[in-house]
Amino acid sequence: MSFWNPLTCITGCLVVYSIGEILSKKTKGAISSLLFACVLFLAGFWSGILPDDITTQSGLVTVMSNFGTAFMITNIGTLINLEDMIREWKTVVIALVSIGAIALICFTVGSLIFGREYALIAAPPVAGSTVAGIIVTGAAEAANRPELAAFAVLVLSVQKFFGIPISTFCIRKDLGIKRQQGYFKKQVETTKALRLPSMRIFKETPKNLRTNTIYICKVALVACLADFVGKATLIPGSSPENYILNPNISYLLFGLIFARIGFLEKDIFAKSGSSGIITFGLLLMLPGSLAQVSPSSLLSMIVPVFGILLLCSIGITALCGLIGKMLGYSPFASAAIGVTCMLAYPATQIITTEAVDSFEWEGGDRQRAMDYMLPKMIIGGFVTVTIASVAFASIISPMIFS
Repeated sequence: MSFWNPLTCITGCLVVYSIGEILSKKTKGAISSLLFACVLFLAGFWSGILPDDITTQSGLVTVMSNFGTAFMITNIGTLINLEDMIREWKTVVIALVSIGAIALICFTVGSLIFGREYALIAAPPVAGSTVAGIIVTGAAEAANRPELAAFAVLVLSVQKFFGIPISTFCIRKDLGIKRQQGYFKKQVETTKALRLPSMRIFKETPKNLRTNTIYICKVALVACLADFVGKATLIPGSSPENYILNPNISYLLFGLIFARIGFLEKDIFAKSGSSGIITFGLLLMLPGSLAQVSPSSLLSMIVPVFGILLLCSIGITALCGLIGKMLGYSPFASAAIGVTCMLAYPATQIITTEAVDSFEWEGGDRQRAMDYMLPKMIIGGFVTVTIASVAFASIISPMIFS
């Protein structure tokens, strides 16, 4: 009887990711838990300790492929706060410029130096989230290119090595300049609270109906509707399939709309108690392609991984710094906002807090410094990682193998 079955496979994967998280916390998040997990998976695959199909044997990857990703992206849509986006509109613009800078670099210099496929499949992971990584790795696996799927996972794993030092340096530089100028001695100007007209048409869910099953059912209904609408926009004759409104973008939009009208609660997955298993399922979709990577092919990927990340970092800081200055932000603050795509929450908050606390403050200066910088970093990261990277990956994926 084989030791490996769905139960032992899911347990093995949980052990690998748990060790990754423990090691990541030892480094205070400087090294991604995903990077540690990738190293452990590779070691397991190469040594024969882990079976090549450990992630798929668990059964959870099939669940996520069938409907889990749709549920998660719909839930992400419920998190979007339009009032915050409008209030910090300059931050939003700079964050979106960072995605444009990544696209510009990957379609031009990146493709020229490292090849079109490497450059394009790296672009969405550089732009942000695990979900973006899953979208492009799925496209690579559908095209029977597991080496490119593995490449995308590696990019996603090491991008914080670039984002953390750049953001830390830029935040400290910006705060230092403003501190010398006495900027935080006066009350930092804050925009008055903005409230958009209520769009709620559904009453709040009665307490006796706030059950896990009903919460998940509502997500499923909205995801189905979004899927129907997205797939109805299929571009005839497109290969691979492409859409006017990609279903992944449709999930995001419908999650936003149905949260605004009151049908979905904000972060409904957290309320249903499903967030943990769905998030783990998303992570489990990433390392399977690593089983097809040999030590020699991994070594051949190191230069393009770091090369593309370096080029994108230069492009983001330069373009965001320029646009930010035009909008009245300092180039350093703008560059820090731009590289939030390589960080995600809670790294954005941790890095900002540590940068602020590296100075000695008097009176209320520290709080004013936090009030100045933290909203920019949080919203910048939310726009890039949570929203724009998903849309970006949905647009880029059909282009990679077309």
